[in-house]
Amino acid sequence: MKTFITSALILFIINVVPAQAQSTGSDQYKQAMTEALSRMKTQSEKTPVPDMLAMANQFERIAGVETKEWLPRYYAGLIYVYLGFMGKDEAEKDKFLDQADAHLKAALALAPDNDELAVLKAYIAQSRMVVDPANRWQQYGPLFQSGVEKAKSLNPNNPRPYVLEGTSLMYTPEQFGGGPGAACPVLKQAAEKFATFKPASDLHPMWGKTQIEPMLAKCPK
Repeated sequence: MKTFITSALILFIINVVPAQAQSTGSDQYKQAMTEALSRMKTQSEKTPVPDMLAMANQFERIAGVETKEWLPRYYAGLIYVYLGFMGKDEAEKDKFLDQADAHLKAALALAPDNDELAVLKAYIAQSRMVVDPANRWQQYGPLFQSGVEKAKSLNPNNPRPYVLEGTSLMYTPEQFGGGPGAACPVLKQAAEKFATFKPASDLHPMWGKTQIEPMLAKCPK
């Protein structure tokens, strides 16, 4: 489980951030988002919780000004998912994930049929499950899978639902349907989709490709 949590943290942080913004919206919005995303790029799984909260607050401030943009809520939600893995105990982890859910709800109000938000929904469910796997898998396992499947249906070309699904399978014991044999076909699908995937803008999510490479190295050619 520790291996899975560490992998999930790295999955979030690395390559989530583009170098420059070329998005729709005002110049002020693009500048604010670029600065916030650049700050995210400097973080790692060892970043202190207060610094992660400061990053989330930065996106929350952008969302408070740019009330029609869903991306600030998306990134704030992702940071709270990350914090959900970092919390000191079950109560604190759930508190962070409650914030992630709130940002997801606000983002969905702006973009109800959005594949990246479906991925975020799956990620939150996965994080809830990791807090207490033995007692939560029955509740959150189906929510995770439904988020993954919805993301696939909304955008078959998006590799991120396959990244989440493949990573989850890789760190699930074989006796419960996981392991390399189950994970590798899904991870290979993700890699194939990354070869042609183009984000809608430089502000949109780009994470996942680097994170699956070590897992793919364990898969048969």
